[in-house]
Amino acid sequence: MSLRYSPYIQLQKTQSKSYRILVFMLLMVDIAVSCKKFVTIDPPVSQTVSANVFNNASSATSALLNIYQQMYQNSASYNISVSNGLLSDELTYSGSNNVQNIQYYTNSMSALSGDLGPWSTAYQYIYQANAIIENLSNNSLSPLIVKQLTGEAKFVRAFWTFYLTNFYGDIPLVLSTDYNINAVMPRMPQNQVYRQIITDLENAKSLLNDHFVDGTDTSVTSERVRPTQWAAEALLARTYLYMQKYDSAEMYATQVINNALFRLPALDSVFLANSPEAIWQLATPLTSGSNNGTNTQDGHFFILTGAGDIQVSSRLVNAFESGDTRLNKWIGSITANNPSVTYYFPFKYKIRNDPNPSNTEEYTMVLRLGEQYLIRAEARAQQANIDGAKSDLDMIRMRAGLGSTTAGDKTALLSAILHERQAELFTEWGHRWLDIVRTGSADSIMGTPGNVCQTKGGTWNSNWQLYPIPQGERNNDPSLTQNNGY
Repeated sequence: MSLRYSPYIQLQKTQSKSYRILVFMLLMVDIAVSCKKFVTIDPPVSQTVSANVFNNASSATSALLNIYQQMYQNSASYNISVSNGLLSDELTYSGSNNVQNIQYYTNSMSALSGDLGPWSTAYQYIYQANAIIENLSNNSLSPLIVKQLTGEAKFVRAFWTFYLTNFYGDIPLVLSTDYNINAVMPRMPQNQVYRQIITDLENAKSLLNDHFVDGTDTSVTSERVRPTQWAAEALLARTYLYMQKYDSAEMYATQVINNALFRLPALDSVFLANSPEAIWQLATPLTSGSNNGTNTQDGHFFILTGAGDIQVSSRLVNAFESGDTRLNKWIGSITANNPSVTYYFPFKYKIRNDPNPSNTEEYTMVLRLGEQYLIRAEARAQQANIDGAKSDLDMIRMRAGLGSTTAGDKTALLSAILHERQAELFTEWGHRWLDIVRTGSADSIMGTPGNVCQTKGGTWNSNWQLYPIPQGERNNDPSLTQNNGY
């Protein structure tokens, strides 16, 4: 890693006064947000400081890159994977001290349990993206730099808005830093939220570079740690799939799949830093004390060295077909004594603690090519393109050591694709829970006849497919309504 480009280190070495201004601004944002009022950040601070920060290219870029560093340090990937993994049939929880994990696992979330899900942190990222968009619209920076940073900020806003609406349903659609507007904003219908996500991603696609760029915002790099035009198209493909706009989902997935930047490597290489499958990854920060020898938060927390509270469920282990090499490559196990018990854990990331933290080998995967094949397979199946869907599905199956799918009609193919997503995308950004909800499978899997919720010690309620709106946020904003069942 020491020979690789690190956007965080490079910018820290080149900044002086402007960087101190940025740190002050971000500290003020963190302090303001920590009071759980995502919409009431002090405007005089942000406006006064931002005027200085966004007239300097290095500090403006740092403001953007800081969002990615926060996503890493806040364990965004791991936290979403755990909450949705426990809600679904991916993970088990055997602990007794973490109230929120117990509520996830027994499908009994409570609006009174603080922020369940990414509500507060997602709106923090969106606020910062909005501040960047607003301040870049009137400054003296190079147009090419403004173009790239604005594109990334719109992508970030769309990315986190996507997760918010898929966790909570209708949500406040926050598009500015105006606290007077945001403080009383009601929830917007999900179809309107999706339209804004599409608008942001289409704008981002037109602004972003078609190659990965370094800290200059214009020079090409091999580091895949900043969104490109292809990240916007990958998220467009996913969003259109969720909206059941299958022709558009297929179109955007095809454009990503056909790009020479991306290919499907062997299973052992998928989650390496700058993997050829990576459409976007989060770099491991190299600032002193920020990673403590950790490559990814997922690897650090998921990999077990003994008995652990969070493990892979037997249902997931048993879901792999005979001969599926993902079971051996991506599921780890450890046997603890007294009594002798074998624990299974996600092993997509192989490094728990790196004895040489300056040589990072793995980055946190956010978007990858494998999902795009599965998106296109599903979109094609929905459009009755059976051969095309089978071809895409087989690309994923063959890498896993499996033969061609035996599914021969639309219904069988959609079932096979859902199963393949379970085996391919487990514990990656909560795909499994989102998949069973969006496909209308939650009731039959969690309730009767699957009875997954019952086996976890809970009682299934169909209303609990969405997360509750945090009651603390409703106390701050009287316009916020609650989801059914809470």
